[in-house]
Amino acid sequence: MKNYIGFVIVFLAISLSCNQITGVSGAGAPQKTKFLIGFNLTDQTAVYTGGDDSAPKHLFVHKYPMPADGNISGLILQNDKDMQAEDFSLLILRPIQGGWKVSHRMDIHENDAFSITAETSTIMFEKALPVEKGDVFAHWQLADTGAIPFNSEGTSIEGLSAGKFGLSSKDVEEGQIISNDGLSGSRDYFINLIFESSDD
Repeated sequence: MKNYIGFVIVFLAISLSCNQITGVSGAGAPQKTKFLIGFNLTDQTAVYTGGDDSAPKHLFVHKYPMPADGNISGLILQNDKDMQAEDFSLLILRPIQGGWKVSHRMDIHENDAFSITAETSTIMFEKALPVEKGDVFAHWQLADTGAIPFNSEGTSIEGLSAGKFGLSSKDVEEGQIISNDGLSGSRDYFINLIFESSDD
């Protein structure tokens, strides 16, 4: 009887540990753990479903730090509810004294005419973006209208996204330094990054 109970305990422990592994690259390869970085979208509906309607040359910094070194392989965003095709730039920001350095910029082309029928869009990158522990992400838009639904300061839940206006495209190129002064707001943007860490 004692042997049977011991077997059951060992079996349960093995089963629980396997549930924590989200993907294995093959025998002997490092295990890859995938999860989402950003505002928790579970059971949430944005107050402003059409995205920003007057935010040209705005940068929005999302203060969700990367938990470890790894890679960003794509993003998930809640589709907005207007019919305008909108573009934005995804930025990976590395903290420095007084602000951030842009380590990656990826221009995203959002086709609302296609995506409006779905609740969310998943965009996988051809080449993953390497990130370091503590990096955060941001998005920048050139046009008035924004592609990402959000909750404003008065309706935010986590409130970890803040905005800054007046940045041109050249201000958010890779290698540029962005000061952390002039940020305002406490918003939730309905966007997540797909993060992969390698557990050696």
